[in-house]
Amino acid sequence: MDVSRMRNLACYMSHSSSPNVLVQPVLYDHNSVSFPHLMLFAMENIPPLRELSIDYGMADDCTGKLAICN
Repeated sequence: MDVSRMRNLACYMSHSSSPNVLVQPVLYDHNSVSFPHLMLFAMENIPPLRELSIDYGMADDCTGKLAICN
């Protein structure tokens, strides 16, 4: 998500090796597994003004990029 033009959820998310949010693909208004909705679920009680964090995945050994970037 690009927040340079319009602010959205991305400006409140960061990467962490101990995340407090889980991203889960969910089907709720259709049955097409090709187009799931990505929903965020708190993994713990998150107090106000605490930054939300997710784990982007493991780095690829060959490229050094995170798995989500491949």
